[in-house]
Amino acid sequence: MSISSSSAATATATSALYAAAASAASPSTPNPVHNPLKVAVIGAGAAGIVTSRILMRNGIIPTILEKDAEIGGVWKYQKNVSTKPMYRGLRTNLPRELMAYREFPWGGDGKTQSFVTHHDVKDYLTRYAKNFRVDSLIQYSSRVKQLSVLTNEESNADPSWPKIKLEWENGQKGEDEATCSDVFDAVCICNGHYDAPSTPIVPGLEHFKGKIYHSVEYDDPSIFKDQTVLCVGGRASGSDLAREISHHAAKVYLSDTTCPNLTERNGEPIQEGNVAWVPRTTMVNTDATISFGATCNEMPHVDTIIFCSGYDYQFPFINQDSNLDLSAIPGERCIKPLFEQLWHAQYPSIAFVGLQHSVVPFPFFELQAEAIVSQMMKEGAQNSSAWRLPSVEQRLKAAEDQAQSGGPKSPGRIQDTHFLGSHQWAECTKYARFAGVYDDSLMKYIETSKRIYDHSGEQRKILFPGGADSYRYNSYVRDNENQTFQVYPVREEMKE
Repeated sequence: MSISSSSAATATATSALYAAAASAASPSTPNPVHNPLKVAVIGAGAAGIVTSRILMRNGIIPTILEKDAEIGGVWKYQKNVSTKPMYRGLRTNLPRELMAYREFPWGGDGKTQSFVTHHDVKDYLTRYAKNFRVDSLIQYSSRVKQLSVLTNEESNADPSWPKIKLEWENGQKGEDEATCSDVFDAVCICNGHYDAPSTPIVPGLEHFKGKIYHSVEYDDPSIFKDQTVLCVGGRASGSDLAREISHHAAKVYLSDTTCPNLTERNGEPIQEGNVAWVPRTTMVNTDATISFGATCNEMPHVDTIIFCSGYDYQFPFINQDSNLDLSAIPGERCIKPLFEQLWHAQYPSIAFVGLQHSVVPFPFFELQAEAIVSQMMKEGAQNSSAWRLPSVEQRLKAAEDQAQSGGPKSPGRIQDTHFLGSHQWAECTKYARFAGVYDDSLMKYIETSKRIYDHSGEQRKILFPGGADSYRYNSYVRDNENQTFQVYPVREEMKE
């Protein structure tokens, strides 16, 4: 069945949707002036719902297309599903007081745990969407199949801000799917970056006879009972999986590029309990033993390898028929050409929310959305920004320079183009200035967030990776006005 969506909603439907947008305005913001711009948001995860909220706050009624049957994106946990990165025992590695959207605080009582379960996060996102009436606009089971940039002849639009056509399939599995299409003034791509698992090349892997997983497939640590397990990758997922699995396995090796040089230990791994911290996995030998480089003498046989090696970016609806130059090469983890890692450099009517990693995601998305929406508003309109996007020539030049820089690290690598870490606070400030919302209050909020982030990070980094996660036994209370925080131990509440 094929349906072509009408380019104009009925007067009744428009009135109802506008009423939702008006009621979603924050108490300190007057009801928005209705804006006739047609904007689509791809995805109803954390990035999609906050982008939709900011659009609605500015009087724009978005079309929200979510491929799944419920809200939450990556935070939707499904038992024993091997295509979603959420697993049953996951707790956040950031405190909820830091993770919360700026205008929808979370936690802060100083009595209950700040590091919460995936169920808690999903509930928070659901409450956020309901509070701001975003949930009423989401079209569930709507998988975008094609994005196309229309030519001037097709749309009679400003060539510097072309219209975008989307085609999507709507319908639950087992039902007749309707093929829908519509043309939009702008599209915000908020589809996340946890759909395409990335696996490193390990020489000799063909010699390994055991089981190989990617962390996206992980759910139940008990299946590794009495095994020797190798977790490749020592960031958050690698450390947490190693810790969980160690309660069931005979031994766990955590292979991590940040492992100190073992020469001074005569090549012996650093060990705590049954978890051994070893350098980068360099090879699977012909006898199926694992080599961790010249500084490590231990070359064990293992039963299982789990690659905790992250994900590649993926936009399945952008292809050779999209009339759009976009590079997303697997393994590079670099999207180009992008201006300020937000807008497509040539066609800013296409924007990307949430590409950067190693950030505090929800409030970061919030400021990105503020910046994007500010550029959709006409000069002089409510909440419009004094800052405007530069010329296409300037955007393309800046995009190329940024892609070549390899991100903020020095020396940079192309794989770190979208890495931020400690550099995220400057980006937050920059996006806020783009949006025209930066003021003393926001400055204090960002500084408080930075201090909580630094503190929780320091508490985590002093611990043995894959060992006890005692940093999670804290409860944080923000004090934005004084740009500080309080932290209280809550170990008893953390017991399973």
